[in-house]
Amino acid sequence: MSSSLLVSMTEAGDPGHVGQKFARQQRLAQQGFPVPEFFCLTTGMFQQVSRPILSAIEQLTAKVDRTSQQDVRRVAGDIERLFLEVPLGAECEASILEAFDRTFGAEATVAVRASVVGRSLAESEDSEADPFAGVSSTFLYVKRGLLLDRIRRCWASGFTPEGLLYRLAQGRDLRGLTVAVGVQRMIPGRRSFVVFTCDPKTTERKTLIVAGHGIGEGVVQEKVGVDHYFLHPQTGRIDRELGHKAEMLCENPVPGGELLCLPVPESLRDAPCLSDAEIQRLGSLARDIERTFGVPQDIEGTFTEDGTLHVLQARPIAFDFRKIRVWSCANVSESFPGVTTPLTYSLASHFYEVIFYDFLRRLRGADARTLHDHGSAFQNMLGFIDGRVYHSLSDLMHVNGINPIAAPFMKDLEDVLQLDASLFIRLPGHRDSFPSTAQYMLAMGRAVGGALSTTAWFRHDFDMYEKWWQRTLAGLRALTPEQEDPLVLIYHFRQVWTGVGNWWGLTLINHWYINTYYGLARRLLLKWTGEDPSALLVGLLCGARPDASTHALLSAVALAEAVRADRALSKLFAEGEAEAVWRKIDAGEVPAAFAQAFREHLREYGDRGVQELNVERPNLRETPWELVRIVQSYSRTSVTREELRTSDKARRAEAEARLRHLLKGQPLRRLALQPLLERLRTVIGLREDSRFWRGQLFGFSKRVFAVLGKRMAERGVLDAPLDVHYLTMREVLDHFEGRGVTRRVSELARLRRQEHLDNQERQPPRDFTTVGSVVDGIPRAVEAVSGDASLLMGIGSSAGIVEGFARIVKDPGAVGTLGKEDILIAKETDPGWLFLMLASGGIVVERGSMLSHTAIAGRKFGIPTVVGVPHATTRIPDGARVRVDGTTGTVTLVAA
Repeated sequence: MSSSLLVSMTEAGDPGHVGQKFARQQRLAQQGFPVPEFFCLTTGMFQQVSRPILSAIEQLTAKVDRTSQQDVRRVAGDIERLFLEVPLGAECEASILEAFDRTFGAEATVAVRASVVGRSLAESEDSEADPFAGVSSTFLYVKRGLLLDRIRRCWASGFTPEGLLYRLAQGRDLRGLTVAVGVQRMIPGRRSFVVFTCDPKTTERKTLIVAGHGIGEGVVQEKVGVDHYFLHPQTGRIDRELGHKAEMLCENPVPGGELLCLPVPESLRDAPCLSDAEIQRLGSLARDIERTFGVPQDIEGTFTEDGTLHVLQARPIAFDFRKIRVWSCANVSESFPGVTTPLTYSLASHFYEVIFYDFLRRLRGADARTLHDHGSAFQNMLGFIDGRVYHSLSDLMHVNGINPIAAPFMKDLEDVLQLDASLFIRLPGHRDSFPSTAQYMLAMGRAVGGALSTTAWFRHDFDMYEKWWQRTLAGLRALTPEQEDPLVLIYHFRQVWTGVGNWWGLTLINHWYINTYYGLARRLLLKWTGEDPSALLVGLLCGARPDASTHALLSAVALAEAVRADRALSKLFAEGEAEAVWRKIDAGEVPAAFAQAFREHLREYGDRGVQELNVERPNLRETPWELVRIVQSYSRTSVTREELRTSDKARRAEAEARLRHLLKGQPLRRLALQPLLERLRTVIGLREDSRFWRGQLFGFSKRVFAVLGKRMAERGVLDAPLDVHYLTMREVLDHFEGRGVTRRVSELARLRRQEHLDNQERQPPRDFTTVGSVVDGIPRAVEAVSGDASLLMGIGSSAGIVEGFARIVKDPGAVGTLGKEDILIAKETDPGWLFLMLASGGIVVERGSMLSHTAIAGRKFGIPTVVGVPHATTRIPDGARVRVDGTTGTVTLVAA
C-alpha cells in the first residue's frame, strides 16, 4: 500500500491529504500537547476507493432537489449504500488492519473520525471561515472487527443530508469533494469540555469553558447538563454559571452499541465539574494552542478518571465580521460625554473620518486604492446610540490595522481604549489577509519605509502643522461670520476642514508614539524593578514643558493672583455674582490692565469649556461670566503659578530619586530609560497642544452652525436658531447647497429634540456587542449598581492620599466652586473640567485610563486621582466623607 494512502500521526501534516482536523492534531502533537495517537487514511485512498462509484455519485448529486428534504435524504442514503458496497481490495483492507495493530494493538478501542476536504481548504471542514461543524461522522468505542465498516461510513459522511444541504445552500460545488479518515486511540473521558479562546459571539478575548460529565460527545451535542466558566485572562477572575448535571454519556459494553446515558452521582450533579486549578490550567492550555495557530480556537478535550488531560480537537472559531460590531463609550466619552446632539455627532464622525484617512495616508502602509477600498470602515468608526457617541471598536481597530506593521501594537491600542479584555478582529494588514506572500512583503516594505520616513520628519511636520493652524486661526479670527453670505461661510468651513484632512493625521501618529513609548516604558520598568510601575510613571511624567492647556490654567491663576493683589478687585470678586462682575468688567469699571488680561484670556482660551466639543454647549467666549466663577474659585485659595511649577518639578525629582534607588548599580538601564521618558513627556505635551487646537476647531465650527441656524430660523425653516443642533452637519450644508431632500426640516428637528429629551432618561451600557442589525441588538438599559459597600476599586492614576467630602458633579456648569476639602466625583471629564479639577482636593471618575486627560491632569498638578471606578456617581453619596488613594486605586467611604 502506497504511503500516500495511509500515514502515521507524525506524517499527517498536509491538510490537503489528511484534512484540517488531523493536520492540526499532528501540529499540536509536535508542539508537545497531549493528543492521542492516530493514523490517517488520506484523501488519496478515498479517491482510489471511490473511483468505481464516482460517476454514480455525480449523477445522484447533480439531480438532487435542494428544496426537498426527502430527496436530499434519499440521495444521501443511496450514496452511503454505494460506499458500504464498494470493494476495498484485500491489500487495502490488510494495510488498514495492520496499521491498527501496529499503532494500538489488536484489542484496542478507537475513535474513527471523518474530515471532509473540499476543492480548496477554504471549502473544507474546520476552515477558518466555515467550520462545517457536525456534518461529517464520528464513531466512538470502535473495536477492530467494526473498523472497516466505520471507515466506509465515514467516507459516505461527506455526503450526509446535513453536508449536502450545507453545501447546496451556499452554492458550493459538490464535485471534487474528498474525505480523509482518522483512526485514533479512544480516550475514556470522565469529564469533558469545550474551550473557546475568545467569545465566539463578540470576539472578546474572554475564555469560555463548557464542561460536563462523561465523554465529549455529550457536551458537544448538548445531550447532557453542563457548567459554563468564563475566565478573564487579564485578571484571572472566574465567573461561573453552574448547570444541573443529571446525566452523562458513556461507553456501551455491547460492541457497536449506542452510547449509554447514565446518571451522574448525586453529590456531583450540582457541584462544579471543574476545579479552579483545572480552569486556570485549561485557560493556559487554550492560550498556548491559540498561539500555535495564530487565531482564536475552539478546542475539545477530556479528563480521564485519573485526571489526565487529553486534547481531542482544535479548530478556528469562525467569525462573520460583517455582522459583528463591538461598541464602547469608555474612551470616547472623555471627548463627547453624555447625551449629545446629531450635529455634534456628525461633526465628530467627520473629524474621525478625515484625520484617520490622513493618518494612514501619511504612514504609507497602504496605497490610495487600499484606503479607498476600506472607506466604509473610516465612515463607521463612531456610532450614535441613544443619543450617545460610541466607538465602533470593530471599525476603529480595522482602520488602525490597515497598516501591516500595526498588528504588534494593537495590545497597546486596546489598553488606551480601556477594554476589559482584548478583541480578536481580522486586521486587513495581517499577513493572512494578503493573497500572496509577495504582496504582503511589498506592503510591509512600503509600511516600514513610511514609518521610518514619518519618524524622521515627525517633529518637522508637527511644527509645520502648528504653523498652519496658527495661520488658519488668525484668518478665522478676522472673519465676521454673522456678516457673511451662507455659501461664503460654508466655503470657509470647507476650506478649514480640508486642511484638517491634510494635517490632523499627525495627531494620531503622535498618539501612536504615546501608546508605544508608554507601553515600552511600562514593560521595561516592570521587568527591571519587579514592581508595578504605574505609580512611578505618574511622577516621572511630570516636569514636561508647559502645554497649551497648562498655559490656559496658568492664565486663569494669574487673573486670580491679580484679584488677590488688588483690594477693590478682591472685594468685587468675593461679594459679586459672576454675571454682575462680568458686566462691570465689560463696562470698564475695573482696572484697565485687568480688563485687558481678562479679555486676552477669552481671546486665547475662549474655546475652552465644559464639554467643549459638544456644539450645543456654550464655551467661555459665549459665557464669559463662567471665567469669572473660575477666577473667584482660585482667588479664594492661595494657589500661585510659581507654586504649581515648583510642585510639578518636586514630584518629578521625587520619582527620579525612587528610580535611582530601584535601579541602584544599574546605570545602563537608567541611561536607557532617560531618552524614552523624555520622548514620552514630549509626545504627551504635543497631544495636549493638539487637543487644545481641536477645541478651537470645534469652536469655529460652533460659530458657523450658530449663524447658519439663525439664518434658517429667520426664513422659517427652523422654529428657533438652536434647533440646528438637531440636524446633522450634512443636512445643514445640503439645505444651503441645494442637496436637501426635504424642506420640512423643522418637523425633523422637533422629533429629534424630543428624542434628545427621552435619551436623558436612558442608561445604556458602557460596552456591548451587536450581531446583525445594530438597532435590534442594542441591549436594554442597565440599572446603576447601588449598595453600601465601603470600598470601591479603580485605576490609580495620580499618586497621593486625600480625605474629603464627595461632590457628585453631573453638570459642571451648575457647580459654583470646589475647595481642597472637596473630592470631585464624576462620570467622566474633558479638558473643560480642568479648572474645576484643580480647585478640588481629589478626583474620582467612572471612566478613564492611565493615559486619559483626567489622569494626566491629576498627575501634572499633584491631585490624587482614581479613574475607572464603576458607578462611582451612584455608589458614593453626595457629601459623604471619602478617602482617595491615587496609588492603589482605592476609594473608601469613611464612617462619620
